[in-house]
Amino acid sequence: MPFRDLLRQDSEFWEACARHTNRQTARTVQAIYLCDVCAIRLTREAFNERPPIYHGESITGFCGLCNEEKTATLRLWFVCAFCWNVVLAYQKAFVASRAVHDYWKDSVASSFPQLKLSEKEAVRLSPYMRKGKTKKSAAETLRELDFLVEEEVRQQRTPLFHIELKAGPGSIEEMTEFQLDINDSNDIIGVANNTKLPVYIFHVKLEHRYAPPTRYTVSTRIWWTDIFTLLKNRLAVRQRRGEEKQAGYYAPTAFRPIDQFIQELEVRGHAQLRERLMGQPLELT
Repeated sequence: MPFRDLLRQDSEFWEACARHTNRQTARTVQAIYLCDVCAIRLTREAFNERPPIYHGESITGFCGLCNEEKTATLRLWFVCAFCWNVVLAYQKAFVASRAVHDYWKDSVASSFPQLKLSEKEAVRLSPYMRKGKTKKSAAETLRELDFLVEEEVRQQRTPLFHIELKAGPGSIEEMTEFQLDINDSNDIIGVANNTKLPVYIFHVKLEHRYAPPTRYTVSTRIWWTDIFTLLKNRLAVRQRRGEEKQAGYYAPTAFRPIDQFIQELEVRGHAQLRERLMGQPLELT
């Protein structure tokens, strides 16, 4: 049976953001095309079991969550602008994660079969809840980032380095500055210090393609750097325009094309970075 559950107009959460766990008034109606599986998933995992307020036409197009071409149905929810940006980012995060897995499988695994890539911070749909800890204090105990690379010898695995994934529409080669939230850079620094393992940052360029009325996301290129090089190329720290968050602004020359990462593995650059980290712990901002 197609998923057609509806939020009743007499519900206490009518005209309230579906993603906020506690009632947060939101009269903005957001629209997205989703397959039935993803509509159910979004309802259960991110929207506190609050179904759409409307199901519209069903077409053959791209699902706004799983990014696959299939039967997709127009769905409407009450969601605030902040939470809707989070929801729209899920599709992009899935595509960026797949780009890293595909790169590893196609370009690394054959040359370095002993290096095993594991996704530790997989994209997880979640409702909005206020955090008990500040982001900076959380970074002081954090031990995992998006990916961990281990070396397997005689069925024993030794952790070598972490990879933190960043994604967006910008090309490193066309940027004047690379932006990274201070919270994110503190997470990277905290994990590096706590695990005594270096961190590489991968930036995946994403683009939207359109099959009206739906759209899908594709990854086009990847660049990389390490946390030491990134921090060395910090130009400034300032508040992001229109937001309360602070961000670090970095010279894009800190990054290199992903095809040069093989050379980093060949010379075991991660081992040199680990030695540097052991003697020079990084400071939180």
